[in-house]
Amino acid sequence: MNKYKTAFLVGVSNSMEFRFDFFMNLLSTVFPIIMQVFIWISMYGGNGGDAMYGYTFPQMILYVVVAGAVSKFTNTGVEYLVNEDIHSGGIAKYLVRPVNYIGFRLCDTIGNKLASMITMVILTLLALLVLFFAVDFVVVPAAVLLFFPSLILAAVLNFFLFFCLSTMAFWLTEIGNFFHAMSVVIMVMSGGVFPVSVFGHTYERISRFIPLSYTINYPIQILSGVVSTGEAVEVLGIQLVWIFLLAALARLGWHRGLQKYVAVGG
Repeated sequence: MNKYKTAFLVGVSNSMEFRFDFFMNLLSTVFPIIMQVFIWISMYGGNGGDAMYGYTFPQMILYVVVAGAVSKFTNTGVEYLVNEDIHSGGIAKYLVRPVNYIGFRLCDTIGNKLASMITMVILTLLALLVLFFAVDFVVVPAAVLLFFPSLILAAVLNFFLFFCLSTMAFWLTEIGNFFHAMSVVIMVMSGGVFPVSVFGHTYERISRFIPLSYTINYPIQILSGVVSTGEAVEVLGIQLVWIFLLAALARLGWHRGLQKYVAVGG
């Protein structure tokens, strides 16, 4: 386990090394959130007490504020690392060492996300504090306690989702633009911009049976109180099921891809 612990610590070190880039990335999250807040204030207008798309005005403001931070936290970027390792030949060094590549990347990603997690906690608490004083919006403590485990599971789920996509690099020579396009699509369809309910009841029902909404939409629903405590526990269980399924699929794609892999460079 020492090698995976080392991978985690290296990830932590990397996340803290480029502080300027980290804070600029944080600023790039803040401005879209501010735009979203003003858009929803305009849409609710004087009907702040009425619900839209299943959300009251305070719940919607909380959603858009937290969604921006959650989407940054759950976005692991592992697909670009795997693609680089495959096409540069760097993956060869992992194949000749006693290390599980998927486990190594997972530990490295968790370490990289430690600083983002701390920032995520601070932003969430600030949003709750502002909403409490602005519109008397109170969050149930149980919702907060269930939100953070759901957030961690969402990041792990997103890791395996994109790792599955990254195994396509074994068969395709240039796939960077595909990753970028899929990142945008998945972020929108998972509720990273606005709630899934905005897409209509049909997609909302479909989203219950696919993993996308369990990376952003449902964790924020837990925090905002849109779902009950019992439903929140059910969401955690479904996240675990999807993690195991996608982990198995990632492992299958990885081993199938290695059968076609030819080490060049490295």
